[in-house]
Amino acid sequence: MGDLTDYRRQIDEIDSQLIPLFEKRMDLALQVARYKQENHLQVLQGGREQQVLNLAVEHLNTKEYADAAIRFMSNIMSISRDLQKKKLAAGQEDLPAPPQGKLGYPGVAGSFSEQALIEYFGKECDRVAYEEFEDVFKAIKRGEIQYGIVPIENSFTGAVSESYDLLRKYGFYIVGEKSIRVDQHLACVRGGSLDTIREVYSHAQGLEQCSEFLKSHKEWKLIPFHNTAIAAKFVSDAKDTGKAAICSECAAQLYGLDLIKPCINNQTGNSTRFIIIGRELEPKEGDKVSVVFSLEDEAGTLYRLLSYFAANHINMVKIESRPMKDVSWRYFLYVDFEGNVESPQSKTALELIKKDAGYFKLLGAYKADRLN
Repeated sequence: MGDLTDYRRQIDEIDSQLIPLFEKRMDLALQVARYKQENHLQVLQGGREQQVLNLAVEHLNTKEYADAAIRFMSNIMSISRDLQKKKLAAGQEDLPAPPQGKLGYPGVAGSFSEQALIEYFGKECDRVAYEEFEDVFKAIKRGEIQYGIVPIENSFTGAVSESYDLLRKYGFYIVGEKSIRVDQHLACVRGGSLDTIREVYSHAQGLEQCSEFLKSHKEWKLIPFHNTAIAAKFVSDAKDTGKAAICSECAAQLYGLDLIKPCINNQTGNSTRFIIIGRELEPKEGDKVSVVFSLEDEAGTLYRLLSYFAANHINMVKIESRPMKDVSWRYFLYVDFEGNVESPQSKTALELIKKDAGYFKLLGAYKADRLN
């Protein structure tokens, strides 16, 4: 066993090797910046950065260092991003501007997502439907649309986990939100009835929101679909009285279905909150902020991080945890709080959290929508 001088000597040797490697990495980061500039790519590549973090954990022989390795690599990538942004600032913007006002939503015409989009942007908005939630994020990344909309939370079934994961994966920002009342209806082609139905199609959340009603028809086969409106279209195209959809009244009318049983959702006043996502942060006169940070496996970590909000008199309105996919029993914590991101209280709290957390990202600063 060596003495303290020997340990320090070994550390100095390792550090002397790290600095040239760090310098080489920064040189490569600037080359990447030039490539992104020439090919109109964004600085932040969320999926790529997650791959780097995953590889860092995989290469560890001592897995108990996983949290520290993630923090170390996150800091390195943050420095690289800053260098790239400075390089790009003297040249072109990250991506060509997408068609002004072009908007994307998951599903098809008549979906709740389209309804929320229309209520937020107006009936005349230029909108494009995409099959999956992630397709909306990919369209923003490709520059096909300026903004997208996805559901983030339902008043009965809770968080839409996929949307949270996609936000962190792609690195986009929340620029607005819209809450709408959601009434679910059982719909079928003409001639259908409760007696003819054998299969019911809807989004998994739609089925869950109507679970009490569906319990009284256990003979029905429940089939999750991409979207409530897509389910309505499928039932309409099938022209089979044995098939029914749980969907909005708008979708039923659009696809020529009869309402067999209206308002079958468990709760009256059922509502869903949607978020508007874009490539840039747009704080403007926002009064709500969303962040995500990692929760370290240390005693008192959760208390300490959340105490920064209380110490700065900040009201948290939403907390949601999501597991890290490649590190067991580690979590990302998503927090929404009231306030302007530029206020001294917000800045102080966020700086403290950023300093203490292994991973931190500001997800959005926007105007809250309070459903009456």
